[in-house]
Amino acid sequence: MKVGDLRALLEAHGLAPQGRFGQNFLIDPALLAAIPQDAGVQDGEAVLEVGPGVGSLSRSLLDAGARLCAVEIDHGLAALLRQRFSADINEGCFQLVEGDALASHERFHPEVEAWWAQQATPPRLVANLPYAISGPFLARLPGRPMLGATLLLQREVAQKAAGPSTQEEWSPLAIRLALAFHTKLGRKLPPEVFWPRPSIQSAFLHLEPKADALAPEQETRLAAVLKAAYAQRRKRVLGRLRASQAGDWADALTALGVEEGARPGALAPEIWREALKRLS
Repeated sequence: MKVGDLRALLEAHGLAPQGRFGQNFLIDPALLAAIPQDAGVQDGEAVLEVGPGVGSLSRSLLDAGARLCAVEIDHGLAALLRQRFSADINEGCFQLVEGDALASHERFHPEVEAWWAQQATPPRLVANLPYAISGPFLARLPGRPMLGATLLLQREVAQKAAGPSTQEEWSPLAIRLALAFHTKLGRKLPPEVFWPRPSIQSAFLHLEPKADALAPEQETRLAAVLKAAYAQRRKRVLGRLRASQAGDWADALTALGVEEGARPGALAPEIWREALKRLS
């Protein structure tokens, strides 16, 4: 959709892009057509999209045969989507959830959780994600059944989520994602493919579930200990764990060769997996 057409569509509904919701709409037709193929969307698959905006990517996903659940927090855009996709909604291939995609305790909106649980086959996630919720959204993915995810993120966030370079440290989120998924950076996008143009670069992050991913209860346990270990990331990890009543983890890490002076960011995901095995 050209910028003029997009602007006219919004104005016809009394709307304009809202910075507080991170609304930067994709306007490149070739890119929008390519995303479902890049994501591996197959005919009849259940797909979750967060932040559909005016529905440009939604249209591409539906045309690729997706059974779509889209979550939109902006009430004005939700009304626009209900009108624009009324036929798809009536046919049962498009479910619109109006509200915040993120609920407490690393859960999604209740309607999304219900939709997810109803799927006979795990869903796929495809979204031009509002950048402000990128971290919390990604933190809700490990331990969940899914076919995969293709998410457009701030490039720096996508790079960190895909794992650190040799000069960087592991974050709790990157550790959890690395143990749950094969992570890969996809297309890098300049600001020109969006309207309004963001001041940052963007990139796709592709997540493919690992066959040996942690079980949900293991993932929950790991997330809790990582939170304790990283509460003061400049502190020594073994000391932090002992101080937070996770001395058994400190003992397991010590047995795996972690030195007393090590800081949490220096520990790779597999060390945490091996420690978890020892404690199971």
